[in-house]
Amino acid sequence: MKTSAIGKFVIGIGAFTLSGSVFNEECAAENNQTQVKLKGKPNILFIAVDDLRPVISVYGDKTAKTPNFERLAKYGITFNRSYCQQALSGPTRASLLTGLRPDNIGVWTLQGNFRKNNPQVVTLPELLKNNGYETIGIGKIFHPLDNLKFRNDPQSWSVPYIKTSAPTYMLASGRNATECADVPDNAYEDGLIAQAGISWLKELSKSSKPFFLAVGFKKPHAPYVAPKKYWDLYERDDMPLAEYQQMSSDPVLYAYHPSNELKVYSDIPPFHSYEDTKHLDTATQKRVIHAYYACVSYIDAQIGKLLDELESQGIAENTVIILWSDHGYHLGDHGLWNKLTNFENSTKSALMICAPDFKRDIKTDAVTEFVDIFPTVCDLAGIEKPGYLDGESLINVMQYPEKSKTDYAFGQFSRGNIYGYSCRDSRYRLVEWIENFRTYLPLEGKKIAGIELYDYEKDPLETTNLANDPKYKRVLEKMKRELHSFYSEQFERSKHHPVAEKFPLTVKEEIDTDE
Repeated sequence: MKTSAIGKFVIGIGAFTLSGSVFNEECAAENNQTQVKLKGKPNILFIAVDDLRPVISVYGDKTAKTPNFERLAKYGITFNRSYCQQALSGPTRASLLTGLRPDNIGVWTLQGNFRKNNPQVVTLPELLKNNGYETIGIGKIFHPLDNLKFRNDPQSWSVPYIKTSAPTYMLASGRNATECADVPDNAYEDGLIAQAGISWLKELSKSSKPFFLAVGFKKPHAPYVAPKKYWDLYERDDMPLAEYQQMSSDPVLYAYHPSNELKVYSDIPPFHSYEDTKHLDTATQKRVIHAYYACVSYIDAQIGKLLDELESQGIAENTVIILWSDHGYHLGDHGLWNKLTNFENSTKSALMICAPDFKRDIKTDAVTEFVDIFPTVCDLAGIEKPGYLDGESLINVMQYPEKSKTDYAFGQFSRGNIYGYSCRDSRYRLVEWIENFRTYLPLEGKKIAGIELYDYEKDPLETTNLANDPKYKRVLEKMKRELHSFYSEQFERSKHHPVAEKFPLTVKEEIDTDE
């Protein structure tokens, strides 16, 4: 979110807080009249969800059964327009947890290593650890690198990273995209991750030190496997198919991909994604979407268990909860599946913050970015923010959600040596596809390989690329000015990072997207 700088926030200033049963809906009216002063630094429960497009009731989805997302939303703020920096697990998580954009940490692939590419970086949990927090990581927080020395970033945590393990499948039927097995929650790994989170909440509640407990759930990432009881919440025939499954008019082909992440599974018949009219058949689409919703409800239940334990330990009133999904997801829209694009459904992500002393049960349409989360946590924890961060604190949005100025979110994705950068405001999205360009290089002399412009007020499904429409000439020029201003700003900021020297773009690259 590109806004003016916000001063250091001091806990204890603001609206109402809660005492007693923080997540008990029946007590909400009574608690609205009660103020609680925080004692010292707040605890932080940091919940990550993998590959979650916001198909949850809080974001207006009519199909999803997600009561615990709703439960959390009643005691916090839901960000309706939260965008990741790059729709792939490695870069988006590294960016969020360092507060820097992918070009400033040299992470664009699953195996990108910011510790090697920008060693001066201090991660969010590392900074909290250095400021008196007990920091614990469970499940998937950073994308796990193949290099064991750096996997899960050991220096971020107060204790060795908490590992869980469970079979991917309960039924012996090959490498399938979907599975419905009548098993308990802890048969799959996310149930074990929730159990580990509960155990650590019990342990940490006894400590005099504040804690940062990061719990990362792995579904609804493919394969879409979940216990049968969550499948039973839905009827297959009711599953919503994507309304628009074609390329946009006047398409830029770099914007699309062949959905290979889904094609690797043995129970997915051959299809050609966006390339022609041979999309996935309706029955397979409905099965995959049914499985995806089942996984979302499965994760919702695990989140509920964490909230229950937080309440049971009597520490909810002094705990900040931040829930985020690492990026969005395609479920057949544009004929695409999975993520890996600059489109809305791939980049728009869930973000909910529940913090003492702030207004509750509210939503904001302010445009925000994942790089804004790092400085926000710093302000909530009352610690000094590093001066090099790329984002801006969301404290002002949390205090004045109805008055917050909507600005811009910037994202990126590339295809080989063609680099796509996007600028999203409250109504439009501009994407420029540029040969051999990153924001640590000057734009001058670079070839523009394609431009996209979408008007979400009139065309929420991105059916029409308006970049060559004369009626939108002024809009295009305005958005280009903003995007090019962003390039210039990032070029100057990049001089303080070593990434440009390590990645001079002298060879064509391939993006690793196999998760």
